[in-house]
Amino acid sequence: MNITADQVKKLRESTGAGMMDCKKALEKSDGDVEKAISYLREQGIAKATQKASRVAKDGLIYSQIYSNDRLGVLLELNCETDFVARTEDFKQLSKEITNWIIEHRPKDIQQVIESLKDRLNQAIAKIGENITVKRFALLELNPQSQGLIHNYIHPGDKLGVLVELKCQVEENAQNSEFKLLAKDVSMQIAATNPLVVKRDKLEPEIIEKEKDIYRTQAKNEGKPEKILDRIVEGKLEKYFQEVCLLEQPFVKDQDRSVKERIDEIQKKLSEEITVGEFARFRLGDETS
Repeated sequence: MNITADQVKKLRESTGAGMMDCKKALEKSDGDVEKAISYLREQGIAKATQKASRVAKDGLIYSQIYSNDRLGVLLELNCETDFVARTEDFKQLSKEITNWIIEHRPKDIQQVIESLKDRLNQAIAKIGENITVKRFALLELNPQSQGLIHNYIHPGDKLGVLVELKCQVEENAQNSEFKLLAKDVSMQIAATNPLVVKRDKLEPEIIEKEKDIYRTQAKNEGKPEKILDRIVEGKLEKYFQEVCLLEQPFVKDQDRSVKERIDEIQKKLSEEITVGEFARFRLGDETS
């Protein structure tokens, strides 16, 4: 059967497959487009399976905000090269996955991977690299709460943050000062990678481990036993300033803390403002 260039073009546009693959698929399907699509999907899945063992160490951090700033998703999608990570096809796939997460509210990453297996295989066949969905975070304001979900993606798409900033008055959630604060907090998290918002959220085991380390350090330095507790408490305070968001020096003004920056906006708006949950993804990290 004579396969025309127009047939090949249409099949290529609908599948994203290569020109020669499309021509071969049409020849094997006697020009039947639907059969040709099925053939390409079958071949694509076979190719995707072969690529699945290759390491996907590059990729991007992607985020979207929904429902009038009350809902947000942060995603890490991996591929093999930075070249592919920068393509529109890869970015579009990231968008599709975040939309699917919003619609289906998966309980974990395995549910995402299993449910989107066919779509990922199609993308692998088209792009030519292994692609893996590594992790996602979904933050949503409680229906009774006011505030917003804000996202920040650092230039280059390799680092991203999703944060919940809460207030009491609905109108304040759209105030420019409140939105700027949300941006400042998200950029602070991106720059400093805090463990928790405030110290009472730290696991007791973590604090005890730090105390043991500081006590051992002081003993090794020959410090007198009677001042060990004071030394440990002093170092612990410095630790809190490093890992607790509210106690960190504000990156835009090192002479004050993040809490003091928040207090400034609270006074302006006559409002109580709290930082809720947050997620921070850096490409390639095992944890956020």
